[in-house]
Amino acid sequence: MKKIIQELQRRNVIKSALAYLVFAWLITQVMAIIIPAFDLHTALLKTAIVVLSIGFPLWLIFSWVYEITPDGIKKTVDVDPEVSIAPQTSNRLNYVIIAGLVIVIGLLIKSNLFPSASAENEPKVVPVEVESDKSIAVLAFADMSPEKDQEYFSDGISEEILNLLVKIPNLKVISRTSSFSYKGKDVKIKKIGEELHVNHVLEGSIRKSGNTFRITAQLIDVNTGAHIWSETYDRQMEDIFKIQDEIATKVTEQLKVSILGTSLTSVKVDPEAYNLLLKARKLSNQNSSESNNNATKLVKESIAIDSTYAPAWAILSHLFYRSAFNYGSMPMDEAIRDGKLAARKAIELDPNYVEGYLNLVIFETASWDFKSASLLIEKAKKLEPNNSSVIFAQSDFAAATGKIDLAIALFAKAKDIDPLFETHWYMGYYYWVKGQFGQAEESMNQSLFLHPNDNSANTLMGDIQLSLGHPEKALEYLEKVTEPFWQLYKKSKAVYAMGNTQEADALLEKLIADWGNLAWPNIADVYALRGEKDEAFKWLELAFDNKDISLLEILNYPSMKNLWGDSRWNTFINKLGLPKDHGFHMD
Repeated sequence: MKKIIQELQRRNVIKSALAYLVFAWLITQVMAIIIPAFDLHTALLKTAIVVLSIGFPLWLIFSWVYEITPDGIKKTVDVDPEVSIAPQTSNRLNYVIIAGLVIVIGLLIKSNLFPSASAENEPKVVPVEVESDKSIAVLAFADMSPEKDQEYFSDGISEEILNLLVKIPNLKVISRTSSFSYKGKDVKIKKIGEELHVNHVLEGSIRKSGNTFRITAQLIDVNTGAHIWSETYDRQMEDIFKIQDEIATKVTEQLKVSILGTSLTSVKVDPEAYNLLLKARKLSNQNSSESNNNATKLVKESIAIDSTYAPAWAILSHLFYRSAFNYGSMPMDEAIRDGKLAARKAIELDPNYVEGYLNLVIFETASWDFKSASLLIEKAKKLEPNNSSVIFAQSDFAAATGKIDLAIALFAKAKDIDPLFETHWYMGYYYWVKGQFGQAEESMNQSLFLHPNDNSANTLMGDIQLSLGHPEKALEYLEKVTEPFWQLYKKSKAVYAMGNTQEADALLEKLIADWGNLAWPNIADVYALRGEKDEAFKWLELAFDNKDISLLEILNYPSMKNLWGDSRWNTFINKLGLPKDHGFHMD
């Protein structure tokens, strides 16, 4: 081994390796600065890293086999040791390594003492402020009933316990989306803790027979696997709320988390009404127009039995929103009216129930009452600052008022509470509206890898390809979109960008004929892309006159830059009634 090391030193292999690593690092740092500055594709940096990684062993082999001599490159074995200039080469490599290290140290000092302007402008992510040992994920309770027909009930129990825990300000509680993703999977508790970044997991089961049920709950320390606390309850249906409260209280006691000096208060609701509500909640998670309509019927039946339960009204409000905004099965004005009434009823019944406020935020924003929406978000933040739904609502509101950097920062914060939430589509959208098309494409490639036939993913990727200057490629993605409106709307832009003006005109005429009484901001987007400012402003005015909430999204689109500089742009933005600190461009 000693002889091998000596030979490596004689042939300058070790110093050649150090020089290679130093300058490979410098190359990647320079590229990391140049790529975002010129909006180049981020794949260039990845490619460079791969090439440099492959080149390293090849460079070592070259250093071992060959020597640079005054007469050119020769194999080391063919060079007489007496005429070898390896010692001189060694000295030169010393200078190269020292120079490289000086540059490296200089760059590190500069980056720490004088951060770049772009770094200063990057949105800051504020982590959830809790002690590391005060974090928990509530897994979906297992249905142990003989017929296996109580999944909706076991899901509901665990979700209600989660909702109680999330009210505690200094406890980090992972959201339902992430914690319920392990349902039916054989995953070790330690792995769940690592993936969700928590130190405790609450799991349990329910076995229901008639009006009697048995609930088992156990709190587990992720790091040791030890059961910190466990309990089994055999009770009647009427005691379900007391048990939920008791489990939540026991968990907080074991984690030594204060419940603000008070105990949780049991909510009384008719058992039959509660059972219907749990079934509705299960149906609503199926995300279809039919399941949404059926869930709405069940909630209305629940409220007819007992109208004093705030969550029932909050769920009804949310179902109204989805009926109009997601499925078009309810007129917009009717959904806003009834949705507001239901959300306000939830708040009236329970002023501390955060979902009531969040639902009302949506409808106030849809009504263009930004001040009310902002105040409601602040109220929700005070009630449950670590609730991911509250943070997502903040992010959505920030985007609706043009503050995309803030929306991204809040979105990242919510991701800390909901680690398994699929973020690629959202980040692709945010990068696209910010004009960072390479990063947008990268995010959407990941989204489409997971959901290749998703309409919204293919639609957004079509927009991104169009912004990248690839209209033909945009059409490939738009052909996969099955919704007629979205395909027609987006294709009218792609075909125009390809230079097929006659076909593009025909598509735009059809869009106006078929959807001109609803898609005002979308048609404005098409005209803005075409650079036809008069028509673009005409349709923007129609969108405003009809209070189309999607206008606030489309004002962020890259096509709107074609309207900047026109005196009508500032006039239009000013009359929207936006908050003074809105983020939309102003000339």
